[in-house]
Amino acid sequence: MSIVSLPRREESEERYLPCVSPQMQALAGSLARVAATEVPVLISGETGCGKSTLARQVYEDSPRRTAPLLVLHAATASVEAVDALDSTGPQTVLLEEVGELAPSVQDSLVRLLARLSPSAGLRFISTTSRDLSDLTDRHGMRADLLYRLDVVRLEIPPLRQRPDDIVFLAEHFLALAARRFRRDVRVLSPDARTRLLQHAWRGNVRELNSCITESVLYCSLGRLRADDLRLRPLSADVDPALELTRVLARLRAAHPADFNACVQRLLLEWALDTCGGNRLRTATLLGIGRGALRAKLRRYGLDAVRAPTERQAPAE
Repeated sequence: MSIVSLPRREESEERYLPCVSPQMQALAGSLARVAATEVPVLISGETGCGKSTLARQVYEDSPRRTAPLLVLHAATASVEAVDALDSTGPQTVLLEEVGELAPSVQDSLVRLLARLSPSAGLRFISTTSRDLSDLTDRHGMRADLLYRLDVVRLEIPPLRQRPDDIVFLAEHFLALAARRFRRDVRVLSPDARTRLLQHAWRGNVRELNSCITESVLYCSLGRLRADDLRLRPLSADVDPALELTRVLARLRAAHPADFNACVQRLLLEWALDTCGGNRLRTATLLGIGRGALRAKLRRYGLDAVRAPTERQAPAE
């Protein structure tokens, strides 16, 4: 199933992610105004920064909070799943990672939105971790679909850009983990605070939560010290091969008819950019001859790309 129906959270469940930074306080003010309306909302931000949490907050403060929240994962969405939304009545749909929608699903979604009135149909709350400026240019998203979903935009800044929230959230997660595991861990030591502020937090709030939860589980003192923190080495944050596999899977979903051509063109563009447009260096990087490179450039419409430095290239 591509669509999941989520009930409202119980009153005892935590609804909001506590933050104290000026950026998040301003975002909370915008959210309060947006939630009471029926307009579509697009929430952007890096992976792990809390987009789904914010989306649920918009839903739970909206006039449609008494109805279930329908969750549609863009990467696995089908035309049939989108068409089925036509019969659900007034609902809220959380469309996660909208930039991963396949072209056929985008077409179906545009048709659905065109025939539904905002007051009687569906309200979409979409999320994306992609650069919004690249959604249509590089990731093949229909501009008319993006305009329909991006009526109001809420942007969550990455955790490293709001250091006021790092220690505050760490203490919040520490209290939750201590209660969950029944550990007598009450405070962060000064050296732990310093270490947390120095970390890059590429995984944002999700990474911070995982770090503190694991650290509390193994901490044997009443205070969490820097040596107790289970921080992942920065070099191990991303497996390049695994990341490339995921990117290729998304490209295949977005360009099923011309997947190979899309990959070839992107590889050529990357190689040219890396080599400053120099054809000899580009051919060497790709492991092909200059004649083969010229043929590929013509085939994919890149033969006009030139660089001033090419004249200074060493002779073959």
